[in-house]
Parts: sequence; structure tokens; C-alpha cells
Amino acid sequence: MPELPDLEIIAAVLAPRVVGRTIRGAEARHPAFLQSTDPPLARMEGRELTGTGRRGKYLLFHLSGGLLFAVHLMRAGWVWHGPSRYDATKSTVFRIALDDGTDIRVIEAGFPKLSRGWLLTGPEEGPLAELGVEPLDEGFTLERFAGIVAGKRRQIKKLLVDQKLIAGIGNAYADEILFAARISPFRYAHTLGEGEIERLWRAIPEVLRWAIAEIKARVGDGLYQEEERSFLRVHGRAGKPCPECGTPIGEVLLGGQRTDFCPRCQHVDEFPGRARGAG
Repeated sequence: MPELPDLEIIAAVLAPRVVGRTIRGAEARHPAFLQSTDPPLARMEGRELTGTGRRGKYLLFHLSGGLLFAVHLMRAGWVWHGPSRYDATKSTVFRIALDDGTDIRVIEAGFPKLSRGWLLTGPEEGPLAELGVEPLDEGFTLERFAGIVAGKRRQIKKLLVDQKLIAGIGNAYADEILFAARISPFRYAHTLGEGEIERLWRAIPEVLRWAIAEIKARVGDGLYQEEERSFLRVHGRAGKPCPECGTPIGEVLLGGQRTDFCPRCQHVDEFPGRARGAG
């Protein structure tokens, strides 16, 4: 699933290609894709695409007149930009036709098709209204983060991926952030000391900015179909040596999602049971 770093790159790659173009038409090609009805999709026609961006895990298209189109790519969606003359396939769930003879398409192969879109009249509407603080914004202060963590009797990884608290972090980057902060994903938030909270707060934007730079270095100006995560240090590396201490990376299912960690660097001795690759 695309997370904050992926969507930052997609928005940046799209901007020079599509910003300033006029929308000739927009079409939802799968019945479940469009989740909003007011304003109707036809209101996009004739508007200038004034910018691209991101909020949480949503890719944003800013339109003249203050309209905003938000896309959530879910697990398998991706964005394509190319000539309109190419026929849309069964994998195309949404299409924006531009005045330069190109399309922006949301592509999702297979079933079920989970990608979703919303046409909104502002940035605080629809699903965007429920999102928490942006971890790369100036408002993501230590004080604010400490307030998010304080008293929460939840495992810290589950807190990091809660989009209503912090927007944009998903399963993969939560693993990377906790590794960078040397904190077990199984620790309960209310048990963290002040020093650990500050260490985690610093790790969040550092890891996300590092990931954005790493992805950009690998994909350049191209749109990519699958997440580029070959550079990650723990996520997806179960059984391989930790890049810091050499201990095999452990892996368990936490809340139905894969969680990868270094048992030694992250002090994972309080988790009951044996993790794959952990010794």
C-alpha cells in the first residue's frame, strides 16, 4: 500500500506533467470507485488542474474554483499518465482526460478493486476531515506528539499507523521508524519515558524524509507501479541480518499485518512467543 513517501513522489512526478492543463472530462469506470455525489463528477470538466499534493495516504488533485479530487490507492492501485489514444483496459478504475491529449488514470488489476475517489469542495471534507497531524508539517511538535502518546494503552506501532492521530504512516514505515528509534513495536505507548518519546518523535520525520530521497534516487521522474522499498532496513527483511548488529530480523503478525523488527536493537524481549527469524 502506498504510504506518505510514495505519495509525495507520485505527486511531485505528476506536477510538471499535468499542472496547468484543463480537464476535458472525468470518468469513474468502476461502480465502487467514486465515493462522493455532491458535487457531481461532471463539475470537474473545464476546470484547470492547479496542483497536485498529498494528505495522509490520499493523493490530491487541486482544481480551479477550489474543488479538490482525493484518491486513495489502497493496496494495489497505481497512477498512470500517458496518451489518451491508448484504450482504457479493464484495470482502469478512473480516468481524467486532459486538453493536451493525455490521461491521468487510476489502475488496479485483479479483484476486488479497492481504490476510491472523492470530489470535494475543500480540504476538510470527506475522509480528509478525519485525518490527524501531518508528520512533516511544522505543527508536528514534540509537545503535540507527546500529547498523542500520553496515557494511550495501545501498542506503539498501532498508534503510529492510526490515521486519525498521525496521517500518512503505514505498516512498512512504522517498522522503519521504530527501528530507527530503537523501540519495540510491542511496547505500550503509556510506558514510554520522556527520552523515548523524544527519540521516536525525531525518528518519524527523519525516516520519512530519508525514504522520500531514497525513492526519488531510484525512480527519477517516472511513475512506478509497485512501491520501491529495496532500501528498507527491517521491513520485508525477516530472517536477514540486522544492518546494525547482525541479529536476524524477526517477524510476527500484529493486528493482521506483518511486523518486522530487530530483537536486539529494539529490545524485543517483552513480547511473548517466538518471532520468525528472531533466533
